[in-house]
Amino acid sequence: MLEEAYTVRDAGPRDDADIASLVVEGFLDKFRPIFGRRMDRSLAVMNKWVRLEHSLGGVRSLVIENNANAQIAASVGVRTGPSEDDALSRGLWESLRRNLGFPRASWAASLLSYPRYAASTSEAYVERLVVSPAHRRHGMAHALLEAAEDLARRTGKRTVGLHVSENNIPALRLYEAHGYVERGHQRSWLTGYFLGIRKWLYLQKEL
Repeated sequence: MLEEAYTVRDAGPRDDADIASLVVEGFLDKFRPIFGRRMDRSLAVMNKWVRLEHSLGGVRSLVIENNANAQIAASVGVRTGPSEDDALSRGLWESLRRNLGFPRASWAASLLSYPRYAASTSEAYVERLVVSPAHRRHGMAHALLEAAEDLARRTGKRTVGLHVSENNIPALRLYEAHGYVERGHQRSWLTGYFLGIRKWLYLQKEL
């Protein structure tokens, strides 16, 4: 059914805005506390971040496209290359400052710095896996995760890593079903208080 109605493909620059919109829609519970009354600015910030990831962060995105109307129903980012972390941080900070002002941008940048990840040349890192609420429960998250793992294999990685919040039970079940196991965790008072996420679990799978 999924194969007939949708296509899993590599994303291109023309997809950046759609990916950003999908991420904001899919993670409203995290964006609302950060942006507050300026939720309209969240899309501009995420759009900038997606472009930065693709140009500086070593990230390739995959999307699931509806064959009938060419709309993007789901997406995932996979870090397979080297990342210019300092340039990424500067780019995100400038976008936050421009859209939120200095005080709130400083606070938002602190929240968005979690979970922290130390990149490895032998590992692909999966981030912002998101399915549009209108397209959930159709196997799209499974299809994207499998596509991300295939990309990792093609780029010579030995493992795939990711972070998930301990209270995101559906995501945990998805990853466990695909053979991911917990390798560590991070605790954050900041995200615990403002986002309701006290612990981030680091999961890994050997390919």
